[in-house]
Amino acid sequence: MRSTTAVATGVALLALLSACGGGAMAPASPASEAIVTMTEAPGEAEKYSSRDEDKKVDERLADNRPAPAPRPQGAPPPPPADRSARRDAGSEVAVMRGPMLIYTAQITMAVFEVNASLAKVETLGRELGGFLAKRDDRSVTIRVPAERFDEAVKRIEEVGDMRSRHVAAQDVTEEFRDLAIRLKSAHAVQQRLTELLARAVKVEESIAIERELDRVTGEIERVEGRMKFLRDRAAFSTITVTFDAKPKEQVGGAQVRLPVRWLYDLGLRRLLSL
Repeated sequence: MRSTTAVATGVALLALLSACGGGAMAPASPASEAIVTMTEAPGEAEKYSSRDEDKKVDERLADNRPAPAPRPQGAPPPPPADRSARRDAGSEVAVMRGPMLIYTAQITMAVFEVNASLAKVETLGRELGGFLAKRDDRSVTIRVPAERFDEAVKRIEEVGDMRSRHVAAQDVTEEFRDLAIRLKSAHAVQQRLTELLARAVKVEESIAIERELDRVTGEIERVEGRMKFLRDRAAFSTITVTFDAKPKEQVGGAQVRLPVRWLYDLGLRRLLSL
């Protein structure tokens, strides 16, 4: 009974090795000889556990696995596949629950002191957690967190007299999602080209694959740059304030004409000019 069981086990394992090797019976190895020896020595069959048999099968499969093709001389190593950007883009789109909006405001105001008003707006932007983006003689551009955009606009309106105001909200949700899909596909193509480059044998094939890999890598960089720009604009709103100087009022510049000429002799003209 033990001999029959050992024979059945040996036949089943040899059939499994033949199927993994592509259908052709591989030449005998020490592992297969050990299996055949089990049929001749029933007393030794108890020494072989199922773990030992699995180990021998794994060794036989490793022996039959084809070796990787050698790389051509002079070909540069393939670039490492960057999977972090693909995971970040996909997870970022997955957690998006609301629209991605970019808020901008353009305000024109009239003030007496332009320089002092420019400094007030710049200080206001820093107080709200933002920063200065641009400043010249008449205008200033600040960027504030999107959640404090309304507060910033209301406080800027108190600086001077409002002349014009234009507030806009741009929805870039669909564009950002399309870019995320393009980025995921580009990373998949990059990974596939990297694998093909590793298996390329001829120099001509390596050059062609590297050329296409450079093109895909450039596309990935452009898409990632655009996504970064949209994230930055959505996180910090842009407010541009332009100041016009008010003309200063002149008091006492008009000449007073006395109705009677002899009143000039009394010195009233000098009193009126004081």
